Amino acid sequence: MKKQLPYKTTPQPQKPTTSPLKISYSIILLAYALITVITPNLGAIDSNGPKFLSLSVLNLFTFIFLLSRKELRHEPKVFISFYLNKIGLAYTLFMAVILLSFTKAINIPEAILSFSKYFTVFSAAYILSILLRSDKRYFRMLVIIMTFVLIMDSFTVFYNILLYITKQITSILDIQSVYSNKNILTAAIFVKIPFALWLATFEKGWLKTFGLITLFCAELAVFFMSTRAFYLGLISLSLVYGIFLVLMDRHNHSVSKYKRLATFFGLLALALLLYSLTQHFLFPKSNDIYNKSYTERLSTISNGESGRLDNWKRSALLFRQEPLLGVGTGNWKIRVLQYENPVRSDFTFMVKNHNDFIEIAAETGLFGALLFILLIIFLIINFLKAFLIPKAPENSYMYLFLPAFGILCYSFDAFFNFPADRPEIQSLFALFIGAGIAFSPFSIKEWICQNLWLQKLKVILLLILLFVAFYVLLLNFNSSVLQRIVLEDIMMGRFRHSSSMFIKGFPGIPNVTNYIEPIAVEKSLYLINEEKYQEAINLLRIDRSSPYDGRRENFMATAFSKMGKNDSAMAYALKVHKLKPRYYDILEFICNVLEGSGKKDQAILMLQEFVMKEKGNSKAWIHLTSLYKETGNHHKAIQTLDSASKYLPKDSVVLQENIQLRRDIKILSYQQEYSAAMDCLSKKKYPEALKYLDEFISKETGVAIVYAGRAYCYYYGGQFNKCITDINRSITLGNNTPDLINLRGLCYHRLKNDNSACKDFQEAAAKGDKDAANNVERFCKGK
Repeated sequence: MKKQLPYKTTPQPQKPTTSPLKISYSIILLAYALITVITPNLGAIDSNGPKFLSLSVLNLFTFIFLLSRKELRHEPKVFISFYLNKIGLAYTLFMAVILLSFTKAINIPEAILSFSKYFTVFSAAYILSILLRSDKRYFRMLVIIMTFVLIMDSFTVFYNILLYITKQITSILDIQSVYSNKNILTAAIFVKIPFALWLATFEKGWLKTFGLITLFCAELAVFFMSTRAFYLGLISLSLVYGIFLVLMDRHNHSVSKYKRLATFFGLLALALLLYSLTQHFLFPKSNDIYNKSYTERLSTISNGESGRLDNWKRSALLFRQEPLLGVGTGNWKIRVLQYENPVRSDFTFMVKNHNDFIEIAAETGLFGALLFILLIIFLIINFLKAFLIPKAPENSYMYLFLPAFGILCYSFDAFFNFPADRPEIQSLFALFIGAGIAFSPFSIKEWICQNLWLQKLKVILLLILLFVAFYVLLLNFNSSVLQRIVLEDIMMGRFRHSSSMFIKGFPGIPNVTNYIEPIAVEKSLYLINEEKYQEAINLLRIDRSSPYDGRRENFMATAFSKMGKNDSAMAYALKVHKLKPRYYDILEFICNVLEGSGKKDQAILMLQEFVMKEKGNSKAWIHLTSLYKETGNHHKAIQTLDSASKYLPKDSVVLQENIQLRRDIKILSYQQEYSAAMDCLSKKKYPEALKYLDEFISKETGVAIVYAGRAYCYYYGGQFNKCITDINRSITLGNNTPDLINLRGLCYHRLKNDNSACKDFQEAAAKGDKDAANNVERFCKGK
């Protein structure tokens, strides 16, 4: 019987070695440090696709390379050490639960893609644990490399801040470097701060100085990026590190602990002071929301977070639906639409939950959430066990310091954002977990993993899954390239490519875009543009990628409408309206069909219900008003526009419609006189028109267009002063049209008041009146 490994509370120090580090291992570690940062977009819709793919390629080649190494093949514990501690076991079980969650997924391709991303990160952690366990000197080399990357990221921020100060860029939001956006850049800096902390804490000489300088630069960069979540993160990290420093020197009664504390918090205070002075004195004065002081930004931490909180609540509803295994990995964004869509007025969705812990709980259930949290807890506990042992030697916890503080920073990012879908941050997560496993003691009995055939089975299974993940991520990358082409066509407003390119080009995985639009809908865009309506319908009919989305039904309604099949179009339009009761465009289509079939009362009821939910939609208010007008209910029409004006007080369309409606109602009271006057005006019978207009005005004095008509009668009758008076009255009542202003200029010209005439001609010409422009040339040139 083979001897079992004893349980140990601290990592066993390795024997000092003077053998040179393997160049191949060093290159591999360098690749893992940089691969997700340096991989370009490669024409994809975003950089996530190519970066996850490049990481999977690195995993595949590295694992095959490690299998070929004799020194590793002859050491059986190398490939099983990952499973001999609680961290690796929790991570492995977490991956198993992700697979089990497939049973609850309604979109299997998305579940496969999500698992492939998770497995790629898992594989990276597995491989890194093997490399780092082989020789601790690789760890030190990796820390130095990542600290160098951190200071480069920080200087990138400083360079862009200089561009912002010199107004070469207009907003701090535009600062993103090689990352996808500002928030990922800030997260990449914040989550890498523990590398600089490690050098500052455990190294001496120039490396310690390098760590302190980088720490200061990173803190200053975080302040400059004006990201509220990481302001809180920096405060939290500083407090935890401060406690660590105090406890680290608990047996040392010298002044060293105070010196370390003073140095650390002094650098933090200096970074804050330098940021504050730069922001106050050098930043351009603008309305940029990121151009605020540190305290101002923190004071708005709760502003604009209602959407995030709403999604957290929706995630809780999903968790209640499927508490054990969740709704399926990768399916949160599909299933959450059953709650999100009814309150959305368009097809813009949050896509990510902005809290990975909550999203993982919703997707993988109770077991998945617990295992993910345990993965983090076990790592921190291992560090604390080594650190809190009385008179613990420094080398017993120094290697666990980085993964513990690193996973703490990662957890802060995961609580406010979605680093699980950001390969740049996931590569750091893999490094922290890999290092945590490499330097943690074995806590699982070795015999569990010692069976030779079981070891081989694990290696074979891992190799197969590496190939599968690579293939799936390759499909995802190909899809993201086509998604970008579609997006560019839509933004340009013209379809430059044939539908056949997308029908044949889009792979089966994924079946929704990065913005969760069904791929079938993107294909149907081109088919409908080419008037291949039945093909579009056939394609959409079989799509079940996102049953709560509504875009599939929306485009089916469009295709049927284009074919003249209004009954079928109406059936699908009603399905869209049921999914998205606040989406006006489909309601407008439904109401138009109802109006065409003589069911205006039903259309009115639907619009009444809509405007009570979506009070800020001016089109809906005006549509409802027009229906009241058409049915002769002018009182209700005025009430509707008064309500619209209450909710949209600055909407010029609603204001103009209100003025016009009140004018039309006044005209209806004396329709006979008005119609007769307009008929005479059209026939240029000005004396007769003047008689009817005088009669109308004697009964109703509040209609601007009537004064405008009478002004023309006065002009052609040679009564220029009266013409000017009526024009001014018409303008006062809201009829400020350029032709009237031009007419007033002609009156002034006839009255020999050329200064006033030219002012009116120039004003009317500026508003686009061609006759006024000619009058400027004729009467005002040289004046």
